[in-house]
Amino acid sequence: MLRETCAVLGAVLLFAPVQPPHVDAVTFAQAFRAGNAEQYKNKQVSGTGVSFHGAIKERIADGSTRTSLVMTLGTAAADGKLTLLKTWDEFVAAEKAKSTLVVALSGPNLPEPPATGPTTYQFSGVYDGQVRTIMRAPQAGPSDATESSPCPNEKPVTDAAAGSSFYCAPLLTGATASATDRGKH
Repeated sequence: MLRETCAVLGAVLLFAPVQPPHVDAVTFAQAFRAGNAEQYKNKQVSGTGVSFHGAIKERIADGSTRTSLVMTLGTAAADGKLTLLKTWDEFVAAEKAKSTLVVALSGPNLPEPPATGPTTYQFSGVYDGQVRTIMRAPQAGPSDATESSPCPNEKPVTDAAAGSSFYCAPLLTGATASATDRGKH
């Protein structure tokens, strides 16, 4: 009887769908910033963030484009404390201080943010080691030596963006996102 029970439980576990381990987006983004993101490779990352960057059109392999999003999780202080950003002015101040904590999302059905202002989203995606070059808000001021080029293995900055400030963000693929508010900031 015990063997039969163990055999049934083993079969159930063997055929149960395997879900990738879940990671909180803030924990993941802080590890990425510290250079320790490899431990989260191929894991599901989920969280809540605000879309201050708006919709970004990304070109995919077949030559078509789709919406990509950048989720701002907050601003990270030197002591590691995270402060949520709710307004455009708070976002620009964090961009000037180069303290924004973000993740980029790429997926086939990401929503187009409204033009009425920042929108909060719940999101999820898998980190497979890819990165995305993010341009800081133009109001953040000119670039410095540490933020004037794209992420490693990405194309060089075009002349149109010369003088802009850039930084690397982790890219979550197969991402989904749903708005929890619409421009209430």
